[in-house]
Amino acid sequence: MTYPPEQHILRDLAFSGTRSPELATNSMEITPGLCGREGVRLGVLATLVDVTGAGIALHAVQPDWIATADLQTHILRPVTEGPVSIECRPLRVGARSVVIDAQLRDAEGTLCGTGRMAFARIPGSATKVEIVEALDPAPTAHRMEGGSPVDEPLIERCGMELVGPGQLRFDKSPYIENSFGSVNGGVLALAAEAAAVSATGGGHALDLHIHYLEQIGDGPLAVTAEVVRDQQHSRLCTVRVEDRAHGRLVSTADVLVSG
Repeated sequence: MTYPPEQHILRDLAFSGTRSPELATNSMEITPGLCGREGVRLGVLATLVDVTGAGIALHAVQPDWIATADLQTHILRPVTEGPVSIECRPLRVGARSVVIDAQLRDAEGTLCGTGRMAFARIPGSATKVEIVEALDPAPTAHRMEGGSPVDEPLIERCGMELVGPGQLRFDKSPYIENSFGSVNGGVLALAAEAAAVSATGGGHALDLHIHYLEQIGDGPLAVTAEVVRDQQHSRLCTVRVEDRAHGRLVSTADVLVSG
């Protein structure tokens, strides 16, 4: 199986960078559909963090595979023009998990965000992707090609629909699947961010911490955000993601929204 398929969110985001056991980089151009009220959406940056961190984690666990267990992304300053770039380095490689640190920079090279991920180590047989080459320890360049620029809101391209304040629904589809048939971790982060922004009546999400509890089955997915702390300039939301086919809680998140 070729992953990602021809029509997929990762191709449309068009990442390009390098990968080695000690450092993974990526850069991404900014299009209107990737932005919210004050620049690039937090969920988009979380997807960049997740994908880049996964690249270096895969180096660490071969011939095993990985699944995102925990993801944090924080915006330090708004990013309104591209490209935005990222560097990821391993903090710890264990028998059961890998922890990765991330730094995001704007077009001028100024630090604009941070991230941290924990990946669970799983058998290589879990993925649908055929591992056709050993990952070379030397830095290798890569580019995600074949996608279409995201001019409309990315949540619409992902099939997400806001059905009420803080309430979002979407189906699992090949466009947003990961390599073993669940939903891409960055997409779930994007959904959590969008629901939180909706729950607050607008604003710009600055901080996100999402826990991935179990793999998603058939869907559809229901995302619900609730404001749990309301301050003068920010609101903290707790978010729940459920697989409606089985009534299971698959992810939880905390999202801080400014404005």
